[in-house]
Amino acid sequence: MNLTSTATLTALFLASAASAQSVNVALDSNPDREQSGTYRYVENLFTTLEEAGWDTETFPRDTIGGEDERLDQIRAGILDISMSNYAVATQFVEEMRALQLPYTFENPAHEFKFFTESDYLDQVNEELAAEGMRILAIVPTGGFLGIFNNEKEVRTVSDMEGLRMRALDPNQLEMFQMMGASGVVIPFSEVPNAIQTGIANGYVNASLVPLTFGQGDLFTNFTDAKVIMSARLALASTTWWDGLSDEEQATFEKASLDALAEVFEWVDASEVVHKKNLEEAGIAVYEPTEEELATFREATLPMADVLTEVPAERIEELRAFVAEYAPE
Repeated sequence: MNLTSTATLTALFLASAASAQSVNVALDSNPDREQSGTYRYVENLFTTLEEAGWDTETFPRDTIGGEDERLDQIRAGILDISMSNYAVATQFVEEMRALQLPYTFENPAHEFKFFTESDYLDQVNEELAAEGMRILAIVPTGGFLGIFNNEKEVRTVSDMEGLRMRALDPNQLEMFQMMGASGVVIPFSEVPNAIQTGIANGYVNASLVPLTFGQGDLFTNFTDAKVIMSARLALASTTWWDGLSDEEQATFEKASLDALAEVFEWVDASEVVHKKNLEEAGIAVYEPTEEELATFREATLPMADVLTEVPAERIEELRAFVAEYAPE
């Protein structure tokens, strides 16, 4: 190789190094890809970006603040990406709550198809841009949410009577009341104490959550009622995103889609494993029949009326939109 070509290659390498893009992300779970869909997504994503020459950095769960603090950092442009609660976006785009109504999606494949093939997130991001953020992906933590409790086996909605459930928000309170149970809003960090002291008997969550967060000894029963999609946000700062070139944004979007597709494949394959782990931990697992699932679906149909901040006609539009992407 002559000196001219060597110098040219060196210049190209230095230019590439100087322009290497960087990205950091605040994690929301423990770094275990077999127990966390959101961590799995980040690991998949970063593996691809690092191969493309990007510099990457992760912040362990809660080391730079909780949900609210991370949201502030995203909006201020201090943090690039946060794996955040779905509710973070609904406070700015309230109609997104309609997508978390019980039984909106048939299964995880339906959820993946809607959020990756429709233009819905593009519409949402137009509104979120004014708040300094954008949603990169809707990421499942695991399978659809089922019912955990420490009192009895729940086969149909009538078995919910007498249970006092931990609710994530007021909407879940309404849902439990429609099911015949009562509820109380409790932050996730306070769940163990609430269950142990009898303030609550259970919650709805993905099958992997209790064991992932050391809560396996709190419950005796799990019902795979598939009530609500499991969803977290890969939430980005527009300051960081807008600083990427068109080519870099395209690279990121391709890496993100591939990372997400692998997570959804894992969700389907891992449900069997997670339910087996629950049983080994002493939590009885019940799989409702279609007829039994229908009792939960019918009981929660009035949930749409609870979303008073979203016009009824818009909810119907969204449901019809989602239905267009149902698996064949």
